Amino acid sequence: MSEDNLNHLSDGIRQIESQFKEKVEPFRSDLWRYCYRLTGSPWDAEDLVQDTMLKSLSILAKLYQPVKTKSYLFRIATNLWIDQLRKGNGRFTLSNYELLIEDKTTQNDFLVMENLELLIQQLTPIQYVSLLLADVFLFKGKEIAEILNSSESAVHTNLSRARSTLKQKEKGTIKERSSYIRELKPSETFKVMLKGLRNKDPNLIISVLDDNIVTDITHSSLEIGLEELKKNSLRDWKEVVDNQNVIVPHYIELWGRPVIVELEKKEDAQLYLNNIYFLEASNTKITYWKYYCFSWDLMNYAAAELNVKLNAKYFYHIF
Repeated sequence: MSEDNLNHLSDGIRQIESQFKEKVEPFRSDLWRYCYRLTGSPWDAEDLVQDTMLKSLSILAKLYQPVKTKSYLFRIATNLWIDQLRKGNGRFTLSNYELLIEDKTTQNDFLVMENLELLIQQLTPIQYVSLLLADVFLFKGKEIAEILNSSESAVHTNLSRARSTLKQKEKGTIKERSSYIRELKPSETFKVMLKGLRNKDPNLIISVLDDNIVTDITHSSLEIGLEELKKNSLRDWKEVVDNQNVIVPHYIELWGRPVIVELEKKEDAQLYLNNIYFLEASNTKITYWKYYCFSWDLMNYAAAELNVKLNAKYFYHIF
């Protein structure tokens, strides 16, 4: 009798996922920017992108009509975001992190981003999304209607209301940008972790990892248990850092989240961002370890915030 598990499906699913990633890759950065403008937080944007990727791939099996890739991704992201609002109090807010947005490519983009606080207070979520899609991401009315499952006339009505609100306020002054970095005091467990990273010592790292640790490598893989981590991500990490110079890890609060940033100090005396880790611990053991190294857009923003360079030269997915 064959063993009762789903492993025999894994190879086929991985192949489909690889093809899917390759197809959506040209639109990923735009999707991340859109999710960032919806959520106002780099971390929430990354989570929304990941949820969008998973949802959009799973729904494809049920679709028989052709879809435009970019519009399809934006529609899934919009629906997920609105669903999150409905589960809350029906209202939406942005954190202060929208001030980080500096890649304003159009005058309309500049005006929308400059007046976010006003727009959030006075627009409905649908009006806000319509304005973003039209004036920042330059979708046409018909495309926006498809994304929002609405009519073109409703889209134009929402845009008229949003633009009227925007015009009522002259351009203000962007608030002075403050730093979103704060040094944190690590626990004894995290001290060992930092030392292990600094010394390039996997055994020291393993000493503070739980046997049932979950390792979540965003956009790449999920490892369940210490043995899987040792065979895969930790081994890969060791191979990378052994070919690098001095490793400089820091435990900080970045955009409101406690993380370890792993930096390399190269021969030019400059710091380069290797990876960002989010960790959860129970008692003296780390039970959850999340990597962000494959989150290209978030890593770019983080490098700019930390005032360091990024080690990766491009977004290197595992297709």
